Amino acid sequence: GFSLAWSAACATVASGTRSPRSLPRATMWAKVNAASVHQENMVNLMQVDMLQLGVLQTQMDNLSVQATLIIGFALSMWAGETLTPLLEDHSQMCIWKSWYHLVFATLFFTLVAVCISCCLIIVSIVSYIKQAAQEAALIVSTGAAVANTRYHLKALTMLFVLAYSTFTLSAVLLIILYVGLPKRIDTTDEWRAHQEEEFLEGVFEHEAEGVVQLFDGSYTITCLDPRWPGDNLRRNLAGTLIAAANTIVILTMSGWGFQRFRTVRRSYKPLNLLSWYVAHQTEQKEKHDAIQGLPGNTRHKRHIDVEVDSTDTGAQ
Repeated sequence: GFSLAWSAACATVASGTRSPRSLPRATMWAKVNAASVHQENMVNLMQVDMLQLGVLQTQMDNLSVQATLIIGFALSMWAGETLTPLLEDHSQMCIWKSWYHLVFATLFFTLVAVCISCCLIIVSIVSYIKQAAQEAALIVSTGAAVANTRYHLKALTMLFVLAYSTFTLSAVLLIILYVGLPKRIDTTDEWRAHQEEEFLEGVFEHEAEGVVQLFDGSYTITCLDPRWPGDNLRRNLAGTLIAAANTIVILTMSGWGFQRFRTVRRSYKPLNLLSWYVAHQTEQKEKHDAIQGLPGNTRHKRHIDVEVDSTDTGAQ
C-alpha cells in the first residue's frame, strides 16, 4: 500500500512539473506550423496572381498585334494608289466636284486619322504596361499589379473598339467614294455661258478634259475644269480645310494619348499603386456586400460578377 501511494505521488509531481514546460513548447510549435501554412498560402496566391498577370499581358499582346495590323491597312488607304484618283482634278473619282463629295471625303480622311491615332496610342501604352506591371508585381504587390493592369486593359479595349469602328466606317466611306457617288456632274450655268461666249467670239481653243456633250445639248464633266478660276479656288480651299481637319485630329489625339500615357505611368508608381489598390479593394468589397444583400439572390451567388483579387485574403 505504501508503494502504491508513493508511486501515485511521484506520478502527480512528475505530471505537475512537466506540464508548464511542455505547454509553451507546444504553443511555439503551433505558431511555427501556422506561420508555415500562412507563408505557403501566400506563395500560392502570388503564383496565381502571376498567372493572372501573364493572361492579362497575353490579351494586351493580342490588342497590340491587332492594332498594328489595323495601322497597316489604314495607311494603305492613304497610299498613292488610293489617293491619286481621289485628288486628281480630271478623275471620275475626284472629291472636288460637288459639296457632298467633299463631305464624304472629309469624313473619310478624318476617320482614318482617328483610327491610326488610336492604334498608335494602344501600341505605345501596351509596350509600357508590360514592363511596368512586371516591375510592380516584383517590388510592390502582385495583387495590385494585377488589378491595375486589368483596369487599364478595359480602357485599352474600349479604345481598340473605337479604332476598329473608325476603320470599318472609313472602309465603307472609301467604297462610297469609289462606287456610290456620281462619276459625272452637270456643268454650271456660268461655265456654259463662258463656253458659248468663247465659241461665238472664235477664241474657243479646246474643250476641258472630261467634258462630254450629251444628245440634249447639255454638258457633263468628270470633275473640274482647271481653266476655270472658281474651280481652282474651290479645290484649293477644300484641300486646305481637309488638311487642317486631319492635322487638328492628329494633334488632338497625340496630346490626349500623351496625357493618357502619363496617367498610366503614374498609376504604377509604388505609393500611387498602393493607395489606389486600397481604395479599389474597398470599392469592390462594398459592391460585393451590396449584391449579397439583395433579396432573392441566394440562387445566383455563383454568377455574381464582382472583381475580387486572389490576394484579398492575404491583404486582410
